[in-house]
Amino acid sequence: MFERFSREAKQVVLIALGAAQRLGAEQVEPEHLLLALADGGTPAARAIAEAGIDREAITATIEADLVAMLEVVGVPASIVEATPAAPRADRPDFGVHAKRALEQAMREAVRRGHRRLGPEHVLLGTLHAPSPTLARVLARLDIEPARLAALVDVEVAAAARG
Repeated sequence: MFERFSREAKQVVLIALGAAQRLGAEQVEPEHLLLALADGGTPAARAIAEAGIDREAITATIEADLVAMLEVVGVPASIVEATPAAPRADRPDFGVHAKRALEQAMREAVRRGHRRLGPEHVLLGTLHAPSPTLARVLARLDIEPARLAALVDVEVAAAARG
């Protein structure tokens, strides 16, 4: 599948792997892809910035969501905050939602007639049917997936014009 990924899209996947590993996640999930997409000069990164969010805000929101979900199952926030995330020694696998996002990214590229899959397609695939965690993260950031997808289209069109 990765043979159709552009160099930048492959880099996004590697950065997402690293982010998941640093955050101690069991699996790479769409929120890690969003985090990886936030940097760089790509149309996806510009759309994310235009939406008013950055890497730090995304990271803080992912962490806040984890704390909130642990509180739901009875783990107090004070314990979570006192125990920093330990980076994983091994590479996490891709979760089902991240795999679906990348499959949808491929569909987005094909639907648009693009031979190569770029970071913008990864973002669109991630937004197509956000995982429950990504949906909560976006809601906490006050970002509508449809608005962010529209910003991606604007940035792609601007990049094509030159």
